[in-house]
Amino acid sequence: MPKCEKPSSGPCQPCSRLGKQCQIGGSTSRPYYHTSKERYDLLVSVVRHFVPSASFSTDNLRQLVGTLPAAADASQPPAAMGASSGGPGPSPSETLVQLDTPPSSSTGPVSQECTIEDLEGTLMVDAMNILFCLAGFNGPSSCTTLNAKMVSHFAKDTGGLSPFEESEPPSLFDGQVTSYQNPDYLPDRKALDQAAVKFFAEINSVIYIIDQDRFHLWLDDVYGGKGVCASVLVILYLVMALCGHKDPSFDIARSYMDNVIEESSLESVRAIMLMSLYRQREDDRSVSWAILGVAIRISQSLGIHQRIGYAQDTSIYGSEVKRRLWWSLCEFDNWSSCMLGRPPSFCSTDHDILLPSQEFNSTPYTPPGYATSSASLGIMIGQISQQLYLQSGDLRSKEQLTGDLIQKVEGWKTKLPDHLRPNSAFPSCFARATLYLSLKYNYARMLIGRPYMTHLIFCRNTHDAVFKSRAEACKLANDDMIEILTEFYRQGLLSASFWFDTYFILATAIVLFLRAVETSSMQKELRSFLPILKLCDYSKVGRYAAECFERFLHNLENGMMEIHHMSAADSFPQSSRLANSSGLCNEINFNDLGDFNTIASECFGLGGGFDLDLCGVELS
Repeated sequence: MPKCEKPSSGPCQPCSRLGKQCQIGGSTSRPYYHTSKERYDLLVSVVRHFVPSASFSTDNLRQLVGTLPAAADASQPPAAMGASSGGPGPSPSETLVQLDTPPSSSTGPVSQECTIEDLEGTLMVDAMNILFCLAGFNGPSSCTTLNAKMVSHFAKDTGGLSPFEESEPPSLFDGQVTSYQNPDYLPDRKALDQAAVKFFAEINSVIYIIDQDRFHLWLDDVYGGKGVCASVLVILYLVMALCGHKDPSFDIARSYMDNVIEESSLESVRAIMLMSLYRQREDDRSVSWAILGVAIRISQSLGIHQRIGYAQDTSIYGSEVKRRLWWSLCEFDNWSSCMLGRPPSFCSTDHDILLPSQEFNSTPYTPPGYATSSASLGIMIGQISQQLYLQSGDLRSKEQLTGDLIQKVEGWKTKLPDHLRPNSAFPSCFARATLYLSLKYNYARMLIGRPYMTHLIFCRNTHDAVFKSRAEACKLANDDMIEILTEFYRQGLLSASFWFDTYFILATAIVLFLRAVETSSMQKELRSFLPILKLCDYSKVGRYAAECFERFLHNLENGMMEIHHMSAADSFPQSSRLANSSGLCNEINFNDLGDFNTIASECFGLGGGFDLDLCGVELS
């Protein structure tokens, strides 16, 4: 239950939304402010530098403040005035000028040399191509920070050399939209609340995007008539579009996307991730992958991919939220790239920040430690996809690579906490997330062994024990995938709102189909898996796969085709080469037998240049 925070008058927002009486009385206790010891020591050092004789008792500090000269402009800093008036706050340029003004003290003004040194520091940051974040301004690039420093420096020039008016320095910032909007259309509040429950249980539980309490505060603001930024509106619309009834929400969200990108905030990243999820589900997976790159660019502009992007944070919780959002975005990109057989946006060395905290948790549907384990596994998925499937070389030349990848994946399983294992006792609210980790782990195993199994089934060359062991590992992983998906199906945990569920079902089905090509003893497994596959009929590729799967099974059960005459050719969208009895490879047409050829790129992610002649040898 959200924490009750009694305001000075009237009910608090959480209690008002839940229709409950506030549990805290009308009188409020004095707020408690805290800071880190390092920050306190730094502040003490600054005061002692300018006022060496200062005492730090409360009374002496009050006396010291009383002797300071009054500010020339106002008694409050711009940020405080913006907050007290309920407005959007100061413009970025106003904030930076306030920050860069030398502090007044009893020892006199700061020398010109200090200001020049600060400007040189910014130049060095820009030359090193490292993002420099200032408190009070989310999203400055090193270039715009340099511009602000220059404006601030020249505006204080007293020698008549400044090209700027002292009172009106120009704003040189871009992409920071601060206007707030009231929407022309809102979904039914009750329907949106129901969609939100489904969203947090089925989607946000396995890929973190939004904090649940924050989302409900946004709902209160929007339906209470308070203006919000475009990104927040798009988040609400897309939650409704993903998990609610058909209404204009998606079309309205799409019309706001330019504003979302211009805002370039954390809310922008969240909104674009939701748009990407929606596009995936609606069979626009290439579009989904492309727009996900925009979210990555915005995140990088905010600095959340590097430690320096967290240097100004004063809240541990706020830092963990940003860190978890970044890793969710990276994992989302790795999985989306793997699905389409495309290179991910990051390599394993691109990350300069720690994995999410094991203790951090911001949703009632995700167990502690899930984000950490999921993020580390997502890195491995990116490595498998890129190194095994996208880089050139046959399978024999990659035996050492695949061995290393297998060790990494198995090492991940060894380190997995006991409460995240599928055979552990966990609350029902954690069931989907816990089983999802096991599903992704077995998919990684299947992904490593799949090209070996595919080649071993159709190549007539003699293969060594490594080939056979890799192929067998893929089959075992496929059996485990079927078992886990069956448990999902039994508990009603599979979601039609989340494309990843459909993808795992299709990827499992296509390997099961290949195993049935190898031997007719798989008919029972095919028949038992068919109801799960039919859950994908909301998607074009899922519906087509289920129809082909069922027709293939019907032909097998009625003796209408002989397994040893089957070809995997119908699983691929192009011709490939299969070795004949002499070990030489002949071109064959993969469209002769097939219904599965259309779904190959969706299910296999092998890419347009996939070639079954992967063993790298020709035996005579």
